[in-house]
Amino acid sequence: MDFNGISRRVFLKWLALANIFFLVSNNKTSYGQKILRDSAHDSVNEGTLARSRVLRIHGSKVIPNANFVSDPYLDSIRDDKLEEMLGEGVKEFTQQKNLKTAWLDILTNYKKGDKVAIKPNFNFLNHGYKFTITSPQLINSVVKQLIETVGISPQEIFLYDLCKKIPNDIVRNRISYPINYVERMDSKTIVDKIRLRLYYGLASADLDAEIKMRESIIDKNGSPIKCYIPKVVTQAQHLINMPLLTNHIFIANSGSLKNHYGTVRFSNFHSYPGVLHGGVLDKAIVEINSNDHIKNKTRIIIADGLFGVYDRGDSNEGGKKKPWRTFNNDLPRSIFMSKDPVAIDSVMASIIIKERKAHKLNILSTEYLRDAMDSRLGIHEISERDIKFTNIQYSTLSL
Repeated sequence: MDFNGISRRVFLKWLALANIFFLVSNNKTSYGQKILRDSAHDSVNEGTLARSRVLRIHGSKVIPNANFVSDPYLDSIRDDKLEEMLGEGVKEFTQQKNLKTAWLDILTNYKKGDKVAIKPNFNFLNHGYKFTITSPQLINSVVKQLIETVGISPQEIFLYDLCKKIPNDIVRNRISYPINYVERMDSKTIVDKIRLRLYYGLASADLDAEIKMRESIIDKNGSPIKCYIPKVVTQAQHLINMPLLTNHIFIANSGSLKNHYGTVRFSNFHSYPGVLHGGVLDKAIVEINSNDHIKNKTRIIIADGLFGVYDRGDSNEGGKKKPWRTFNNDLPRSIFMSKDPVAIDSVMASIIIKERKAHKLNILSTEYLRDAMDSRLGIHEISERDIKFTNIQYSTLSL
């Protein structure tokens, strides 16, 4: 037996040493379960069936010119205007005049030393700047306010997407603080092989946090797959979801609910959630977000709608940065906030459906949103004609 030139004897020695270290250092069971108990009453879903609020913050100057998007496109964003949008939005959303008070209102029962996990949508990072991701500048604005306004240590903030590597040039160099990055683990090296199989590190599955699925999850060979919440989430007390305003090739939008496909870990150690597509897609989205570690710890959803995507997968031009007809032939230049993942996804789906209809593109399913409301995750309502809602309190703050 040989692994990249390493003998079987050496490999077994490394495996034994790693296992000893893992058993000594790993206290995931008691720690993760304690955090879950402490978070049990802090859910964004308290009063879920009451009127839900979604706030859109529109910044007319955050991107100077809709007809000229620089390459790389992220350089088009004005950091100062984006930070203003976030700060004013947080205060408006919480109805607080003081930014620190507003953030503490969001971070329910925050205590010094608590850990905050942030989940962006980095699904297309491997394509460089070709497609839209959650803007690192928006992440940086959130991180800055958590550190400088709330007083959270950078060492207690964890930015993660477990389907992708997080590169320096696109992301890390645009984050001004020494936060933690938790990214995809590969099985290409002997070290990663050991880490994966020993469930070592924050990117690995927490075996005490299995996601219960209504339908069996199987791989292409028909073998059953178990799904888990990763340790980066189970060890955190607070979760901030940062999805995109974007359509999806199988469902109406890929918003806050679908964003957690980049959270799930699998018993077959695969990084990409291919087994969660196909016929199980709608129900899997709901089951993932029904897990207590996500449902009870999510404090706020801050969605990036600066550029937005309405035609991903529809043509060779699909997914490129371009003006929207329904935004007066301009970019959306927006961020969205809510504590209700179903309500914010319903609003963003309505916006996307309206734009797709303007281009005579097909309209895909919102069944997962109806299922999510039936599962008491939030309020679902579609209103693509005028983006006005009866049960969702939707408003716009223009800056």
